[in-house]
Amino acid sequence: MPEVDADTIVDQVVMLGLVSREQLREARAGAEDGSPEATLRTLVRKGMLTSWQVDRLRKGDPNGFFYGDAKVLFHLAEGTFARVYRGEHIHTRQPLAVKVLRQRFAQIPDAVDRFHKEAEAGIRLRHPNIVQVIDEGRQENRHFMIMEYVEGMNLRDFMRLRVHIPPEQALPLMIGMARGLAYSFQNGVTHRDIKGTNILISNTGEAKLVDFGLATMQSDEERPGVKSQRTVDYSALERTCRSPKGDPRSDIYFLGCVFYQMLTGALPMEEAESKDMLRKMLKRSFGAIKPIAEHRYAPDEELCSIVEKMMQIDLKARYQSMEVVLVDLESYKARFDAARATGNAIAPKEVDEFNAELVFLPRAEPEPIPTPAKIDHKVVPSQTVLCIESQAEIQDALRKTLTAMGYRPLVLSDAETGAERFREANIDAVIFDTDGLGDESVDSFIDMHEKAHEVEEQLKAIVLLGHKQGHLQEKLPNDDQLIVLVKPIKMKQLQDAIVKLLPPRK
Repeated sequence: MPEVDADTIVDQVVMLGLVSREQLREARAGAEDGSPEATLRTLVRKGMLTSWQVDRLRKGDPNGFFYGDAKVLFHLAEGTFARVYRGEHIHTRQPLAVKVLRQRFAQIPDAVDRFHKEAEAGIRLRHPNIVQVIDEGRQENRHFMIMEYVEGMNLRDFMRLRVHIPPEQALPLMIGMARGLAYSFQNGVTHRDIKGTNILISNTGEAKLVDFGLATMQSDEERPGVKSQRTVDYSALERTCRSPKGDPRSDIYFLGCVFYQMLTGALPMEEAESKDMLRKMLKRSFGAIKPIAEHRYAPDEELCSIVEKMMQIDLKARYQSMEVVLVDLESYKARFDAARATGNAIAPKEVDEFNAELVFLPRAEPEPIPTPAKIDHKVVPSQTVLCIESQAEIQDALRKTLTAMGYRPLVLSDAETGAERFREANIDAVIFDTDGLGDESVDSFIDMHEKAHEVEEQLKAIVLLGHKQGHLQEKLPNDDQLIVLVKPIKMKQLQDAIVKLLPPRK
């Protein structure tokens, strides 16, 4: 199918409601020659359109831009049954996530019923550790739900950046998950698909449960319908334990598995992530899991015993309610924090240099740069700095430093994803750390630079090179908006570079 021409697309964006006539007039006035192509580039540069929206229209697909009160901006992720998009509220511009059932399942009544059942469960559950479902519905045979948008990553990707999560960092996340699950149980909803990809870790360090796709209302009877590969682990556990389907204690078991992996860096059951369903069913042995206390990164005896009790095969020996799990975790954390405060626990080593081999922490909290909170009674928006950084410790330090300086950090660990987000989001500056990403990651930065210039923008960026990556400077563009720093560096050097490149708003 031939591409739709730019003149037709300019007409479509107004007709579809993607931009207003006023926005179109503004874009035409700002385009270098007033041509349709230049107008589209200006609309993208000013954030009125996204390149994903333009690409869809070029391919002749004018559908799927609006669901309820949400406007879709770009594609985020997809699973077996649904695709997830980044969207915003058409009136308030509140960030949203839009989940849309794949069309091949829209003709299957049981699949449609399951999808809306998930949405109904999510709407009922309002808790800070559960991703909120705001609305759901059907539009032109497209089934959708509109959800809270969480800036961050799922726990599986989070764990790929770390060998393990030490107790002082893991405990707040564990308690958050336990609180969310305890709340859902109190409201008669079990999750039935607890795993790393269904737990989001926000950039503010909060854990949120998502995708109650196999959620069961305790008062409802399950109807036979679409079988999902996600049911295998739960079905196998329940056959082994002779527990009823939808038993909350099954969720307790699998939440224990999540805690086990967080603390040790090891999957309790290696085949759990296998795509081979036969292997998952035949090799499943819930009683043959290596005791958590035998792992290299095992926590102390008390925390080990909590996780092991969550993962007991004997139903009577397992925790009987999530509330009791939560009580034990919170009691343990109180004692753990008290011990650390009195010097009886080992604190993380503090270092001064920004080096891949070392934990990166500034010696002191950076001094905030004073900026007025309001101008003419309007809040001054924070400038967004996209940080592409693979190392978890440096990610944390960048978030803290940039936030304290008055910027809004957006932290990603993958270079290609970062380049895509730069094209779709309104980014004011970029910090790109090639150290840990590999020499080839420079190509993603160059792609980002070229895309910016295609829409007549300057890319303000700081590129951080490892001490053995000096040769990469020759590949980088010659641009006065680009600052290159070679490690090791002091945090103060990075702060000075940020302020030089992107002065705080007055």
